[in-house]
Amino acid sequence: MHSADIPLFGVILAGGSGTRFWPLSRHLYPKQVLRLLGSQSMLEATISRLLPRIPLNRLGVVTSASQAEVIRLDLFRQGREGIRLWLEPEAKNTAAAVGLAAVLLAGEQEAETLAVFPADHYIRDQAALHVALNVGAALAQEGYLVTFGITPSRPETGYGYIKAGRPLMDGQAYEAARFVEKPPREEARRFLREGGYYWNSGIFVFRREVFLEALARHLPETYAGLRRLSAGEGGPGLAEIYATLPAVSLDHGVMEKAANVAVVPADLGWSDVGSWSALFDLLPEDSRGNIRVGRVLDRDSQGSLVFAQERLVATLGLRDVVVVDTPDATLVCHRDRVQEVKDLVAELKRQNLAESQQHLTVERPWGRYTVLTGGPGFQVKEVQVLPGKRLSLQYHRFRAEHWVVVQGVALVTIGTERRRLQANESVYVPVEAPHRLENPGPELLRLIEVQTGPYLGEDDIVRLADDFWRHADQPAS
Repeated sequence: MHSADIPLFGVILAGGSGTRFWPLSRHLYPKQVLRLLGSQSMLEATISRLLPRIPLNRLGVVTSASQAEVIRLDLFRQGREGIRLWLEPEAKNTAAAVGLAAVLLAGEQEAETLAVFPADHYIRDQAALHVALNVGAALAQEGYLVTFGITPSRPETGYGYIKAGRPLMDGQAYEAARFVEKPPREEARRFLREGGYYWNSGIFVFRREVFLEALARHLPETYAGLRRLSAGEGGPGLAEIYATLPAVSLDHGVMEKAANVAVVPADLGWSDVGSWSALFDLLPEDSRGNIRVGRVLDRDSQGSLVFAQERLVATLGLRDVVVVDTPDATLVCHRDRVQEVKDLVAELKRQNLAESQQHLTVERPWGRYTVLTGGPGFQVKEVQVLPGKRLSLQYHRFRAEHWVVVQGVALVTIGTERRRLQANESVYVPVEAPHRLENPGPELLRLIEVQTGPYLGEDDIVRLADDFWRHADQPAS
């Protein structure tokens, strides 16, 4: 079989924690759904570049249960909701994520060879990626665990390196002689001088059974736990199994230990988009080396990134500074210290601050809502419902709601009563009353929602019916 004809099943890893691109990313709005480099989210860009080499019916996404809603929404809005989705009950790093997909794909003939991709990387050259995938697929049939290597362009200390060994396939690939994880700068400089070293891209190709054999040999605890998923009726649940698994990456746990690893050099125009500083390589700069996104007014700055969302951001005389402004949080830091943003997010989480978790504006399949203000016992939101869409039929155990229409027409169900509301009309939704909000008209429906009650969390929803993928008692309206 020609390598281009070898069926591949694409496993996309989309379980980011939302720390490195804070405040634009949040735990419940991670990097893979950001639109940093164009109109597509990073997840959608990943899916698009795999087509048609790997068709949609042979793609699956692994993500955490806590981020399932935003991932499903991103897939839904791109018309990709048919892609299968595997949910991890907790993050255990990439070895467990890939192992979960491999175990659950048992018995599927067109999933014998897996190709693994991070959802949050940038690749400029799609054709080069497909060529590399074909080389990797051929090596995988020979029993290799294949990774793609990127020719280093600088002595980067934030990436892992792979040293090439014996040539394979007439020099199209090499056996991996050595892995080096994030070397100090002087060692990275030496790697560039010597040559034969590649950045580890985090993209892999291997036969499913070969990978599972390697997982059993090098991470027996992970393998044994995941195999329990096929124990049949009465066996342990996924959450119980995941609680016992070690948190270890596929690179550390398997690839660095295995003897049958091959590296395929691939010049893809690749970046892992690992921090705000990565955008200096990917977005156009002005004559003074600045990157400006959004409503920015700058004078005399140099080598700086200014990212504005809604408000005007004015800057004066900055030097190598990163400024990222969102409606509820602003980041200002030196360009050399962007890797420490994750430490700020850790402190936000330690203090249990909402800015680490979610934005004020939350996207939903029917539209969006924005939290305007709130306090003890009340919260005020602006709700926007797209034409022809409607929210779940639901009720709340603890809160009542007052709706005031400000634009469009609302079709409101409360109990057995249905009524239309025009602009400047309002309605009261009592606690525990089944209700639904619909937009029957051709224009956007906007209303102000005032919530009152002792508890106002988004998990105070009992869902009775839904037009989308959400189920009864699942949070998020």
